[in-house]
Amino acid sequence: MLNSSKLIPLLNALINSEKSLLNNISNDLKNAINEFNKAKGIENELVKKIKSSKTSWLTAIPLESLNNTKLVSDIINDYSVIAVDGSQIMPDRHEIRLCYLINIGYVIFTYGEDSSAELKSEPYLYFKEEDLFKEYVGVKALVTPKDITFKRTIMEYKKISECISKIKGKNKIAFIDGTLIEWMVQGEPDEQNIIDSVLETFDYAQKFNTPIVGYISSPKSNDFINMLRISLCPQDPVNCSNCPYLKNDKELPCSTISKLNDADLFLKILNEGERSPLFLSTSHILENYGQHKIAFFYLNTGHEIARIEIPYWVATDRRNLDLVHFVCYDQTKKGNGYPISLSEAHEQAVVTGADREQFYNILSNLYIRNGLKVSRSYKSQRKRSSIL
Repeated sequence: MLNSSKLIPLLNALINSEKSLLNNISNDLKNAINEFNKAKGIENELVKKIKSSKTSWLTAIPLESLNNTKLVSDIINDYSVIAVDGSQIMPDRHEIRLCYLINIGYVIFTYGEDSSAELKSEPYLYFKEEDLFKEYVGVKALVTPKDITFKRTIMEYKKISECISKIKGKNKIAFIDGTLIEWMVQGEPDEQNIIDSVLETFDYAQKFNTPIVGYISSPKSNDFINMLRISLCPQDPVNCSNCPYLKNDKELPCSTISKLNDADLFLKILNEGERSPLFLSTSHILENYGQHKIAFFYLNTGHEIARIEIPYWVATDRRNLDLVHFVCYDQTKKGNGYPISLSEAHEQAVVTGADREQFYNILSNLYIRNGLKVSRSYKSQRKRSSIL
C-alpha cells in the first residue's frame, strides 16, 4: 500500500517542477511562433536544409505551404466510420493454466438516411505450445508482452480489412487508436512480417478508397518543433554531432524552443476546427513501408490538439483529405472531445481487472466440472486471500 505521508512531498516536487516549466514555456512559444512565421514562404529551402541535416531526432517535412491552415470542410451528412481496438489478458504462470487472451473490439457507424450501428467484440484464446513459446537463438522462452502486443496489432488491422468489405457507401474512413508508424517493431526479429501485415491492410484500404486514420490524443511528438530547430540553426548543413556551439560551451540556437512539443505551438496557432499544414514523417521505420509513407496534420478539436496520421495516398487526394478532416472533427464533437467511434470500440475491447477474474473463475469451474485438478501457485493464492 502507498504511504501517503511519504508520497505527498514527492508529488509536491512534481508540482513545483511543473510550475517552473510553465513559467519558462511562454518565451519558448514566442520564439517558436517567430521562427514559424519566418519559415513561411521559404518551404523549398527549408526542405533542402532538412534533407541535408544530420540530427538524432525526427523532423517533419512540410508537404504544403506553412500558411496553409485549413478550416473544416462543409458538413457531410452521410458517412461511415470504422474503429477498431484491442485488449488482452497476458499469460500468468501463477494461474490455473498458462494461456493468454486477445479481445478485439470494433464498431461500424453509418450516418445519414440509412443510419446503422454495429458494435461487437471477439475473444481469441491461445493455449497451444506454438502460441505460448518462441525460440530465441536456440533457447525456448515464453512469449513476451511485446510479442502479444504485436500479434494484437496485426489482428486489429485484419479486422479493419474485414469491416471495410462490409461498407457500401463512398464516404468512409477507418480509425486506429494511436500511431500508424509501427516504430516499436524496429529491430525485432519479426519486424518485416509485422509491417507486411499492416501494409496488406493499407493496400486493401486503398483499393476500396477507405482512408486509414491514426488518431493520437494528447500527442507529445515534436517533429514540427524539430523542423523549426533546424530552421533556427545558423549552420547549413546542420550537423549536430559536430556542433560548434557545443565545443565553445555556448547556448545552442535551437535550445530556445527545444522544451516545446508540437501541440503546445499549434494550440496557439489553430482555431477550433482548423487543421495544420500537412507534414511527412521521417521515422526510419517508414523506409520499410514502400509507397505507404505516413503524413500527418494537427487538428484543433475544440478540446485539444490531436495528431492525425494518414497514408501518403490519402494525403495526396484532396477529397479524401477533406473527408478525414471533417470526420475527425465531427467524431470528436459527437464524443465530447474524443472520437465516439474509437471510444465505443475501446469499450467493446477493454478487458478489466474484473473481467480477468471472471475469466479465471470460469476456467476454474470448467476444470472442476471436467474432473481436472485446479492448481494455482501459492503466490496467486496469497494474493486472493490475505493472511491478516
